[in-house]
Amino acid sequence: RRVALARAIALDPELVMYDEPFAGLDPISLGTAAQLIRQLNDAMGLTTILVSHDLEATFELADHVIILGPGTIAAQGTPDEVRHSSDPLVHQFVNALPVGPVPFHYPGPDVAQDFGPLDGGAA
Repeated sequence: RRVALARAIALDPELVMYDEPFAGLDPISLGTAAQLIRQLNDAMGLTTILVSHDLEATFELADHVIILGPGTIAAQGTPDEVRHSSDPLVHQFVNALPVGPVPFHYPGPDVAQDFGPLDGGAA
């Protein structure tokens, strides 16, 4: 990831886009990556578009946050404004609540229902 980032900033961009930059990182690596992104933004005057499901790291880095809902923008504003949104979908997402307008089905259908019989025979 660092090599890809170094290659991208060597071109002196005005805009850098990150797609899930914190995925799969342990807490120390995540903190280091977030700090590097912030330092690059500040030192180079970059505009950053960051797609992430890691809300805490995103809220720490972002000046403006947009949360997408089904086919629409569910919320946008400062991290604090989004954190305290009265929209039920945003509230559920930001607070990691299992119950709310965003459906989460667990347990899901069993494998035979989803994919049919695994033995090659008819159901």
